[in-house]
Amino acid sequence: MPSSESVRRCIVVAKGLALGVIGLLAACSASPAGERAAQSTATGCVTDAGLSPQDAEAGASLQRTVEAGPFYAAIAGTADLASCRIGNDSGAAMLEYKFSDGGWMRVTRDARIEYSSHEVRFGSAYAGSPLDVLTGAEQAVFDADGCGLDWRQSERSPAADDATATETIYRGSVCNCQARVRTDSAGRTVGLIFRSTC
Repeated sequence: MPSSESVRRCIVVAKGLALGVIGLLAACSASPAGERAAQSTATGCVTDAGLSPQDAEAGASLQRTVEAGPFYAAIAGTADLASCRIGNDSGAAMLEYKFSDGGWMRVTRDARIEYSSHEVRFGSAYAGSPLDVLTGAEQAVFDADGCGLDWRQSERSPAADDATATETIYRGSVCNCQARVRTDSAGRTVGLIFRSTC
């Protein structure tokens, strides 16, 4: 007959194994999108050498805001984050994200002139609604009232850096805001831009 001490040890080992199996099952049951989001936010940004503590904090604050926003959600939902960099250009906080499929996102904010620019270039065509993302960006920057973007009226022009791409431009009445949808020659969404200067 086993001693009470050996029975107690068996119970402790069994509990430990059960907890380990439960933890493993929980980790395996996470959705791929959830895993991707966790990996994206877990990857820290590299801060450029020589940034002042104030500039580094401005960049970190910008990072927190951006990663909670619609542009980041749109691109992070398509690929894994490969790298992130916080920098500063003549007093403007900058963030640059690169993704595993070749996509990227650049964000600049200059609080002195109330300038903000968010630009995403997808590694492959974006399957979601570009106007949903841009509307979310408008509301994230200007609250629910937005900046007066007229989504029914737009202008089209060739992209300045690629003759095969076209940009559809929506202009607003507040803070010179504008939203752009970049499409390739087949009409697929490959980029989004939201800018404003107050």
